[in-house]
Parts: sequence; structure tokens; C-alpha cells
Amino acid sequence: MEKNGLFSQRIRLRHLHTFVAVAQQGTLGRAAETLNLSQPALSKTLNELEQLTGTRLFERGRLGAQLTLVGEQFLTHAVKVLDALNTAGQSLTRRNDVPGDVVRIGALPTAALGILPAVIGQFHKQQRNITLQVATMNNTMLLAGLKSGELDLGIGRMSDPELMSGLNYELLFLESLKLVVRPRHPILNDTVTLSR
Repeated sequence: MEKNGLFSQRIRLRHLHTFVAVAQQGTLGRAAETLNLSQPALSKTLNELEQLTGTRLFERGRLGAQLTLVGEQFLTHAVKVLDALNTAGQSLTRRNDVPGDVVRIGALPTAALGILPAVIGQFHKQQRNITLQVATMNNTMLLAGLKSGELDLGIGRMSDPELMSGLNYELLFLESLKLVVRPRHPILNDTVTLSR
């Protein structure tokens, strides 16, 4: 049997849920908490998925789990599969007398707390029959959700041009970045430039 057929027969939803949770949370520990799993059980499931795909989906290190390029590509498909199942489940429970228009928004945590509350309030005054679903996530997940169709719109950061391809975007605001160091840090005695 060829590799694709074997992959399709052996992959399970738990593999996709685990993969997406690790991508969202950035660490195996936080993902395990989210899924109510032990970290060894989560690691085992992730290792099974990487064996099924035949490649590493994450680089794991002191800073957590970072998606590889193949992992970022696979994330788009995993999100589509889980979203399709979620939509199918909702269609089974949706009542015919309730309007079903839903706008799905992905936002960085800072945007969800800073920008969205006032905007959502104004939106609901004008559009009472539309439900807004807001999910906070990192920028990689947000871009994957937009490309897969899981999200209708997102509030995130500008990314590398190749990751933004195929998306329409509008600049809402500029962030200023500050370098913060502890008191009496040696760098305070020097001039710091962005390139340095």
C-alpha cells in the first residue's frame, strides 16, 4: 500500500487535536493542560503523527515547540479538517428558526483585549442577527486559519510576505517596540541600535 493510503488509514482525530493544540500553545506542557492529557501521552501522540507524516512537524527546544516549514503547511490542512468536523456537528444541532450567520474572528491576545471589545459592542448595535465568534491565537495560527477558511477575518501582525500571500489586509495601527532591561544592566552604558 502506498504511503498516502497508509497515512489516511492510520491518522486519528487525536493526532490532529494534539498537533493543533501544540501549535496554538507553543509548548507541550500547555498543550497537554489544554487537552487534559499528561505530557508523556501528548508526546507519544505527537511522535506517532510525525512517524505517520514521515517528517518533523516541530522543532522542540528550551523555548518550546516551533513549527517547521512542513508543520506550518500541515497546520493549514489540520485546521481545515477540524473546522469541517465542527461545522458538520453544528449543522446537526442548529435549529431552523435561529439565524445562522456567524463571523469567525481570530485575534492576537493583545488585540482581543484592546481593540475588539468596543468594536464588538458597536457591531452588535448595528447587526443584531450576526453572531461573532472570537478566538485568541498566535499569528501563525491566525494566518493558517484565514488561509484554510476557518476564520473570516483576523487581527494580527504583518508577517513575512510569503506567509501573507493570498490574503487581503489593511494596516490598522503601528506598534512601537521598546527594549527593556533590568536595572543596572551593562547595556545601559552603551548606545543600542536596532541592527545591533
